[in-house]
Amino acid sequence: MEFLQKIVSLFHQTGLPVHYAEVAQALGVSKWTAYDILKELEKQDYLHSEYVLNRFEKTPGRSVVAFRPTEKALKLLSQAGEHLPEWPAVRERLLNLFDNIKNLNPRKIKEELLEEMSQVELPVVFAAYTIALLIAHIHEINLHGAPTLPQLLQFAPKPELVLSLFAGSVVGTMVKNVKDSLNNKIFSCIHRFLEYISECSAPERKLLAGFLNEALRRSM
Repeated sequence: MEFLQKIVSLFHQTGLPVHYAEVAQALGVSKWTAYDILKELEKQDYLHSEYVLNRFEKTPGRSVVAFRPTEKALKLLSQAGEHLPEWPAVRERLLNLFDNIKNLNPRKIKEELLEEMSQVELPVVFAAYTIALLIAHIHEINLHGAPTLPQLLQFAPKPELVLSLFAGSVVGTMVKNVKDSLNNKIFSCIHRFLEYISECSAPERKLLAGFLNEALRRSM
């Protein structure tokens, strides 16, 4: 989902097909990783590849493969974000927390997020805050298995299962310290989070699952 969101964003900036190197640079991955994932998205009919004159490297005139989003992709992301004009800002604000989380105080981050969440009304924004809250908790307790979480979540076949499995994994680390007042607040957030996941639309679940994957990637 993260790669699809990025290539659609880049496409909207210019209206031109997007080279996989641009996506790689924007997401901080190798060109070949980006190419493989974009080809997989093409197989799922979210992207269309075409040969265009090279405007990306030092050898202009040579044809290269670039990608443009299909109507299926544009419709999916439009459905996910059409009622969420604040989503890009919320997403970036939360993701930025994890770029340097190892040098910050995770408990203080949790307290700040909980304070902000008391003012959040939109369910999908509250769910994103809950994901950020749980990742901060993982860092606070220095969970040894944290780096394997992305691999574990890959076994869940649907976005709602990815989100539920993630929340359940973190709850398992909290049960021994239920008297912690902060943990009690987090339990309440998780309860609301799981209720929302069961009721929200499929595009919103995909949006949140993509956010979770990117947040874990940045924080590990």
